[in-house]
Amino acid sequence: MVVLTFFNHAGGVAKTSTIRDLGYVLAESGRRVLLVDMDPQANLTKWLGVDDDVELAETVYPAILGAPDADGEDEDGELLLPRPRRVHGMDLIPAHLNIAIIEREVLSVFMGVLRLREAVRRLEGYDYVLIDPPPSLGQLSALAVVAADSVVVPLPTNRKGLDGIQTVIKMVREYRKAAPGLDIVLFVLTQHDRRTRHDRESHDIITAQLPSLAPISSPLSSRPAYYSDAQVEGMPIPVYAPGSEADQEIRKVASELLAALGRRR
Repeated sequence: MVVLTFFNHAGGVAKTSTIRDLGYVLAESGRRVLLVDMDPQANLTKWLGVDDDVELAETVYPAILGAPDADGEDEDGELLLPRPRRVHGMDLIPAHLNIAIIEREVLSVFMGVLRLREAVRRLEGYDYVLIDPPPSLGQLSALAVVAADSVVVPLPTNRKGLDGIQTVIKMVREYRKAAPGLDIVLFVLTQHDRRTRHDRESHDIITAQLPSLAPISSPLSSRPAYYSDAQVEGMPIPVYAPGSEADQEIRKVASELLAALGRRR
């Protein structure tokens, strides 16, 4: 089992759509995939079509602070992740607005930052666990990154992407203190608009400076119509627009992610 957290503290970098779509391609190829939504905004949950009522007991809350109904422990008293929902061939631990409570309450738990890491490693039967933290540097993000074997960094080819690189790298190094061996396995370039000089120049800077840290993916192009409509429909791009250029780009990046993981081993 490989645990990957898609991490960027900046919002609006296509982190959630990337984890949704790559997860789908991995699952479609026969891998068993679990997605874990740790953002109180619950965009991953909604963008997979889960818009009915989600109970707090269905979220990561039981694995970190104990189930609200006290049923989240096994016979040894260990905290567990709840039974996931099944969506588009993947398993999903959905999110709920009230998981924001974890930000405050986990600070009073001894070694609380390791709670999710411990719970994830009790899972069985998965090839990949993909974790989607909120766009922040708070405790939910810390829990998510520390739980990972490796980090995937979604990086837009624009000024926001360039400005945020150093903070992302710094924080991964900080999180490594709690999770030795944690590394960045792939920078996934997102929201690329090859028509603009700014994006082309940003792409060139990124591909010149970052390969010494981790491989860089082929760019996922900016396609607002596809991505916005897929979100509304609650579908991954390969389901919403099979065979499209957007679908082909995602599949190429999925192959690059597998290749990067293969080199890491």
